[in-house]
Formats: sequence, C-alpha cells, structure tokens
Amino acid sequence: MKRFRCNRSNETVAMKPFRWNGFNAIVSTGMITSAKIAFTIIALAAASCRSLPFPDPHLEGDYGKSLKRWTRTVALYSGLETRAFVRMVYLSPDFVAGQAQELARMRAELPDQAAATLARMREEYRQPSFFAVVYLPDRTANDWNERQSVWRIALNLGLGELPPDRIVRYERPFNAELRALYPYLDDYSTGYLIRFPEPAPSPKEINAATAQVPAPRPLESFIPAEAHMVVAGAPGKMTFNWRLDGGPERASWGEGPEEKSAAAPKP
Repeated sequence: MKRFRCNRSNETVAMKPFRWNGFNAIVSTGMITSAKIAFTIIALAAASCRSLPFPDPHLEGDYGKSLKRWTRTVALYSGLETRAFVRMVYLSPDFVAGQAQELARMRAELPDQAAATLARMREEYRQPSFFAVVYLPDRTANDWNERQSVWRIALNLGLGELPPDRIVRYERPFNAELRALYPYLDDYSTGYLIRFPEPAPSPKEINAATAQVPAPRPLESFIPAEAHMVVAGAPGKMTFNWRLDGGPERASWGEGPEEKSAAAPKP
C-alpha cells in the first residue's frame, strides 16, 4: 500500500487499489469506508420498506396467548410499496371461550352472568367466523364489506370453498372494548367481522338412487382438520392457513401483483 500526502495539509492518506465492474482505480481508504456506509444505509432503508409496517402489540396473559395462537399475518408488496397488511383472527370455539372469559373479567361479571356471556358468544359464532384487522393504503380497495368488492373472499374447511354470508365493517375510532379484545387495531386500520355459512355436503354426496341431498351436517358434528381462507384481488392474493388437529401447518402467505409468493412467518 502506498501513502500520499495531501497538497493542502500534512495529513497522510492511505491509498489502495479498487476494482469495480472491470475498472481499476486508486482511491483512499476513507472513500471506500464512506461508500460502504452509504451502501449500508441504502440497504437498511430498502429493507425497512419491506418490513412489517406495524409491530406486534404486547400480548399478556392467557387471552394474549390465545389471540396470538389464532392470528395469522400476511403482507402484500409491490416493489417496496406495502399494498396490504392483514392480521386475521380465527374465532375458533377455543378462542371464543377464552374471549368470553376475558370479557367477563373486564366487566367483573358474576358467575351466572359469565355463563350467559359464554352461551351468547358461542351461539353468535356458531358459524365459522373471523376478525380481520386490515391496513390498505388504497382506500378504493378497502371495501371487503361491499357486494361489488374488488376482493374475492372464500373459506375452505375441507368441503370446498364458500363465500362469506355476512361481513361487518368496524370504522375508526374503535371503542375501548374492541381495542382491548383486538389490540392489533390502530388509527390506520379497519376491522372486519367475517362470517361464513356452515359446511354443507358437496354435490358428490347426493344419493343418486333417491335424488335427495343428505341433511346438512352442523358444524358441531363436523370437525375440520384445517381451515384455509383466500383473499384475492387486483392488489394481490393472500392465503391464511390454520391447522386445527395439531398437525403440521402450511404457512400463510401473500403474493403481490408483480412478485412470486413469499411465506409469512408464523406468529
């Protein structure tokens, strides 16, 4: 390594050869260090654009553990732009029981009142239901509750896809109870309660001899092993997966309009 003295100072600057893209040059080590720092800053900025836009809230207690267990998170990107960020909570029977207990605790209900709350919520969420916390920067795409929505939403419990039969939208500002039950809600998101019809037998189960369809099987007697929900439209495709029998679970994932699918980390 050669050392050169600057013309206007007594400082000695170390020089070293530098090769880039087929070109040779002699530059100072300070220039190389500055270039590395600049490149690192740019790389970190680019990475931050693709990171999750909202950090996970601090979840405490048994209810927090249950909420985390039944929540799946998927993000959609177009380049470095976030197209959608969704946390989907499956209101499974186990989760509903835990939420009823949390409501009873917050309201300081007596045992008979807590039992009535549990019975009411079990009936309310008897059909497959989900609560979604949705961030969509494009307001025209934030229309899950509209009949002519730009999104297709469907659930598959093993008997084929079914569209929702009811979607309730929750606007800001959210009340204190809803924020306590779903701490993912913030000033930038929208809440959706999505309900699907109970699973019904497929056309293949029709008795050809009698041309009769067997009586619909209630959800209580049909225990699915997996639940798969798809939310797809022009901004991209999101798939949310839950394994209900304790087996290995497929990762939930999102695919933007210009990129291949990428699995989301399991919460």
